[in-house]
Amino acid sequence: MSVDWQRAAAYVVAFDAQRQVLLTQFEKTGHPKSGAWTLPGGGMEWGEAAHETALRELKEETGLCADIGALLGAQSEWFDEGATERGQRGLAIRLIFEAQNCSGELKTDFSDDDTTVGAAWFTVGEVQHLNRVEVVDFGLSLISRTRGPV
Repeated sequence: MSVDWQRAAAYVVAFDAQRQVLLTQFEKTGHPKSGAWTLPGGGMEWGEAAHETALRELKEETGLCADIGALLGAQSEWFDEGATERGQRGLAIRLIFEAQNCSGELKTDFSDDDTTVGAAWFTVGEVQHLNRVEVVDFGLSLISRTRGPV
């Protein structure tokens, strides 16, 4: 079976001083998970290193800057035709980084973004009640393995 598309992306797991995790909400017409919350991140651009993608996406989606730390892990996900807005089989590879020392003002105006419609800090308990994509739970599990329970 052939793959119609592949996507490499970088995401960050960031906590504030109150141990809240930073998430973004996305909307994309036709996407089966539109409206869900996710980790800040997105697709790599030509010539970017993965940690550069993580930093750029964090800034674009949340308005925040941070120190991009260690690569926590990688996640792969296969999609069949019905699982994407493209209607094609594909593969997503997601690299998950730790982000520390977040600074700046959290973005509230998303008119310049084509998919991000929200950014907010949540307690881990609140996250469990959100409509979220799988990468959120995966990222939190990676932090738990390296830093202890979140």
